[in-house]
Amino acid sequence: MRFLVLSLLFLLSLNTSATCSTSDSHEIHDVVFIHGIASNKGAFGYWADYLKKYHPSECINSHFFEYDTGNNKLNLEDFIQSFDSFMHERFKESHSRISIVAHSQGGLITMFWLRNMYQAQDPIHFRVKNIMTMATPYYGAIIANLGYSLGTFILPILGKKELKNMKIGSKKVIETMEYFKSREFFEMIADKNYVTISATLAPSILDIEGDFAVAPSSSNPNLVSEDKVSTHYNIDGVHLRFRLFGTPATTLVSKNCLISPSRCENSSLAIFEKEFLGNQKVKINYAKDINTFAVYLRTKEKGPIWVHSKNIQRGMRFSFIHIRDDLYFYKGYLSDGDTSGELVITQGPRTSIIEISSGQTSYLTH
Repeated sequence: MRFLVLSLLFLLSLNTSATCSTSDSHEIHDVVFIHGIASNKGAFGYWADYLKKYHPSECINSHFFEYDTGNNKLNLEDFIQSFDSFMHERFKESHSRISIVAHSQGGLITMFWLRNMYQAQDPIHFRVKNIMTMATPYYGAIIANLGYSLGTFILPILGKKELKNMKIGSKKVIETMEYFKSREFFEMIADKNYVTISATLAPSILDIEGDFAVAPSSSNPNLVSEDKVSTHYNIDGVHLRFRLFGTPATTLVSKNCLISPSRCENSSLAIFEKEFLGNQKVKINYAKDINTFAVYLRTKEKGPIWVHSKNIQRGMRFSFIHIRDDLYFYKGYLSDGDTSGELVITQGPRTSIIEISSGQTSYLTH
């Protein structure tokens, strides 16, 4: 008799699990993964398998959006349109809550797609409850400038137009920064849990753009508002999908994670658990000594912009770089142990002081 009761309970548990994932759509948690440039869904490794194994009661369904990165004819807008088609086709008959996990360029696709949905008041916008971006070059990436200059005959896996979108000071980067300052953005994000992640090598090897591709100051949106609109983390991580100098990949959930959460080194997965599931099983490894910062400056005045400083290591950088038109850029390093400093800039007879913080980008009009 006892055996029959236990068997019945086991069958009921299986039925409940099946109902959770198929019938009771209001309980379903759909997680959409978006990879970055020159990548594919393999960048996330066993992430979906981990969620299914260690969070069965969360009713999670995983979906992977892949796009034609590396195609020289396509740019960010093309990928946004493809993502829009994917989302509406995949969820047209669903009422689930949606989380988006995006890496690198995938975060830009996510943000501008959400803007389009908000402006159109598309119902799918209100179903997106959680957003997590990892090492997204909101404010541009020097490696994109390098890749664009080298040309795709040397780096054929990198699409020329998508590199152009992510260059330092590109029109898309400026559009992103101005959108982050707009009232519309804060209204759009108000009902969502917005989490951003910067990654850096540990120990830092000459900075190397933080995680080997995107500087922490670029992937931190540094949002300022009376209300909390985002949560930002700095973690140990590599932009690529393999370990480098002893540091694990930011996105790749290895097989060790499936074997045991205690053996898992993926801090992004741990942050996902902490922020979106409320049951954190994996440890977060926070990055240390992030001392880079960047400044975009708009000015109508002509001539070089010279730099003096307090608590800043200037090295050989004595002036802002002229990007185009009235836009200038400066990237610097705070002295070891300092988290803030003052950048003193001189242009002709005019001198100004800019307050800067580690791991952040400022966008100012002079």
